[in-house]
Amino acid sequence: MKVVFDSGPLITACKFEVEEKLVIDYLLTSCNILIAPSVEEEVAVLGSNYADGVAAGERIEDGRIKVIKVNNRRWNEHLQGYALGNGERDSIELCYQEANVHAFITDDHLAFIVASRLGLEAWMLPDLILALTNRDYLTNSEAKAIFKEIRPRYRSGIIEYSLAKLREVKDAQSSSSN
Repeated sequence: MKVVFDSGPLITACKFEVEEKLVIDYLLTSCNILIAPSVEEEVAVLGSNYADGVAAGERIEDGRIKVIKVNNRRWNEHLQGYALGNGERDSIELCYQEANVHAFITDDHLAFIVASRLGLEAWMLPDLILALTNRDYLTNSEAKAIFKEIRPRYRSGIIEYSLAKLREVKDAQSSSSN
């Protein structure tokens, strides 16, 4: 699954771990993660004094996270009217530039709204985790453990909703195997 990450979910995925494995490493087994250079700058360069910035930098360096220059500025004029940061704006543009991007992964409320209004599939990190679980790339127990670890990064209700949806996935999988 090819996805474009904004800074927030990248930091979260590189900060939290389950069973001594960073969340980003669970995602990288089934996701082709693309980021804009401005996201790399924010997370891996400016954040290089933090463990999550180091983790992101290592995965960029070894090519597991791909930094793609944004050449196509399809929405540049329109996006200037929003109070988006460079990372959010460039990530949205990157989604249009790259073929077959499945979803834009952001935890920024405004970026989520703008991307949705432009017709992009916009997901929060918990949505990606649910999608990977639904496709059997993550087990229910892995997803549940990830949700519990990343809970501090989200407002009340988001993780609870994700856990409820996870139970639905588990129930559907149980029904189909009977």
